[in-house]
Amino acid sequence: MSAPQQISSGIAYPDDLKLLREIYDDICLQRGFHCGSPAAEDLARATMNLFGQGLTDDAEIRESLDIYLGRKSPASELLAV
Repeated sequence: MSAPQQISSGIAYPDDLKLLREIYDDICLQRGFHCGSPAAEDLARATMNLFGQGLTDDAEIRESLDIYLGRKSPASELLAV
């Protein structure tokens, strides 16, 4: 896996937005998140946060989101009680 590209300007260009939207749409579909639901909003926020931290590599963003969402799954929340 290559090193993540770093964002120097913090600006999301059209190609960046297209990538982030594809990742968001794919994960929503895989996990059954409905547009506008709290889970979808949380995913969007997490995706943009990762991008804002400098992650621009598709695979690294997806892997980070899988880890993040795994920690927030209903099963893990039950175990934390």
